[in-house]
Amino acid sequence: IPVELDMVAPIAIEATIAAEDQRFLSHPGVDPAAIVRAALHWRSNPSGASTVTQQLARRLYLRDASGPAILRKAREALIAFQLEGRLSKEEILKLYLNEVYYGRGAYGIEAAARVYFDTSARDLDLAQATMLAGIPQLPEEYDPEDNPEAAKARQRYVLDRLVASGRVTRAHADEAAGRDLAFLPALTPPIAPHFVALALEELARVRPDLAARPGLVIETTLDAGLQREAERLARVQLEELREKNVGNAAVVALEASSGRILVMVGGAAWNEEGGQINMATSPRQPGSALKPFLYAAAMERGYTAATPLLDVPSTFETPTGPYTPLNYDRRFHGVTPLRVALASSFNVPAVATLERIGIDGFLEMAHRFGLSTLTDSERYGLALTLGGGEVRLTDLTAAYGALANGGKWVQPFAVTRVRDTAGNVLYEREAANSRRVLAPGLAFVLGDILSSPEARVPGFGQGSVLATPFWSAVKTGTTTGFRDNWAVGFTPDRVVGVWVGNTDNSPMKDVSGVDGAAPIWRNVLEAVSAGTAVSPPVAPDDLARSIVCSPTGLLPGPECPSPVWEWFVAGTEPRETETYFARTATGELTVNPPPAARAWAMEAGLLVAAGSAAGNAEGAVQILNPAPGSVFYVAPELERQELLLKVSFPMEAEASEIRINGDAIKASPGTTATALWALRPGSHRIEAIAFLPGGVRATAHTTFEVRAR
Repeated sequence: IPVELDMVAPIAIEATIAAEDQRFLSHPGVDPAAIVRAALHWRSNPSGASTVTQQLARRLYLRDASGPAILRKAREALIAFQLEGRLSKEEILKLYLNEVYYGRGAYGIEAAARVYFDTSARDLDLAQATMLAGIPQLPEEYDPEDNPEAAKARQRYVLDRLVASGRVTRAHADEAAGRDLAFLPALTPPIAPHFVALALEELARVRPDLAARPGLVIETTLDAGLQREAERLARVQLEELREKNVGNAAVVALEASSGRILVMVGGAAWNEEGGQINMATSPRQPGSALKPFLYAAAMERGYTAATPLLDVPSTFETPTGPYTPLNYDRRFHGVTPLRVALASSFNVPAVATLERIGIDGFLEMAHRFGLSTLTDSERYGLALTLGGGEVRLTDLTAAYGALANGGKWVQPFAVTRVRDTAGNVLYEREAANSRRVLAPGLAFVLGDILSSPEARVPGFGQGSVLATPFWSAVKTGTTTGFRDNWAVGFTPDRVVGVWVGNTDNSPMKDVSGVDGAAPIWRNVLEAVSAGTAVSPPVAPDDLARSIVCSPTGLLPGPECPSPVWEWFVAGTEPRETETYFARTATGELTVNPPPAARAWAMEAGLLVAAGSAAGNAEGAVQILNPAPGSVFYVAPELERQELLLKVSFPMEAEASEIRINGDAIKASPGTTATALWALRPGSHRIEAIAFLPGGVRATAHTTFEVRAR
């Protein structure tokens, strides 16, 4: 509630200056005396050195600041100097009094006067003004109802400073200190206040004629018992993590088939600073929680759960320079099936996959799944699959709900029916707003991957907190700098999403999605599934199982040590037999990795077959761009539009060649060859050929399509 200075009692202004910044009217934004005092007493009695202007600078410009404290303090001081040069003392004080947080959800002195005393800032008296002036330093500790002794001591401190400055006589100060102030009771928010606000917004959207009508009975989807339990579980976990600077959490639980919002915890504490912000609907970076939708796009382009991906040191060229992703465990895992790469959340294969299918292809899939906040493709770059964009927890939970629902996305909703006082139904929710976003078979395979404890072991180890006593699928996410972490997953009937972080975007101390959000996710999923029999999903008819040799994704050869069952969409099962594994004359097992993984295999202690690239041409050549089955569009208004071709050839190649539709094209030399080809409508075939020692030829081919827009 913004106010002008002449709408604030003068004693309230003087009390604020006395409490926070006695030399406010004379210093240039930074108080050298306060800095010296803070430095001298830092260890024995820490004392704040921030002036009113510095505090305002922090609130207006440095809420998301990170880095060493001394650097943040320096930036704060610099901005304070700049503010003092541009604004008058009165303007600074007005901004401060309207911005500062007084606890109980009250921002600004006018709101505080109303919340605590049911009066206006203009009518505050000495006792009330000095009580309020003491609160902003530590709003929870100085709440006059929760901590009356601490609040009273803080009030006396403010009164003493007013006496020392000559603003108030000792007699008046003693009288104010001795008064028993009457406070309004702290407002207890209704159950699920963030959900209530969301429900009212939804009603205003679908029936604006009812939104402001009094006396209505609004029936919603919320399960009050589950809501209270989810709130409790979030508080318990936050208390465990408090020493790691973890201050907030949000939880959403949906019924997968209908989109009913069963639980919405928008934040851990409504009455704390920032508590009214609904973190379930606030866009935040999702980390690796986007990876299932990347691999969904890849699987539509011919990838399978068994497709071998390379998790090896890799550098990718981007418009902003080279990009070298690392895995969370700082290790590489070599040739890895897509199943393991996704379940264990390896970053390098994900970035390589994004490079192959293209950012636009990934975004098209994300938009299908309702992730509408991912819009700026030019900004994201290859880090998009590691959480470079922003999504809402509600949207991300609904997107995972589409995987639980066999590839059908359903819009979440909160309001089921509205009645008047006579019981007449004025609004009733009709059929769910849904659409198919993925083939049932692919949705099943992705769910099967995310439910596999075995596939998670390389990334998360045995006995992960992600395990539940019934079938469930889950993915975590952690952002760079530990500002956000996530856990989102589902059973066939319920979907739960959890975000953990800080409302002010300050970083946590090394808290990942497994450490932060996952325990809440698991406990809430168990709560929303209690009393129901959770059965694994049934595979659609268009799926088939086949034994493959891991990690090759091909049929097992005679020396394959690791045959596994894998799901395939009918028609995508492997037809070729692997030659990745072999035996030497002395019986030792050797591997024959693709060229890009040979160095990794040797470092990992694997016995690499001598001359493997020449002796086995399979896999030696890789077409990196375009991805198989890609579709490109040409715009008639542009004169020349070109496709970047990118092919990886083995180091042993004596010569190489790239052909499109049988015609050789000129390409750059080297193990990674590139070429530009003018797009023209039609179906096209790329063939890449490497001529290896001994007359061996290694080839790779793929097809793509160009359409007129």
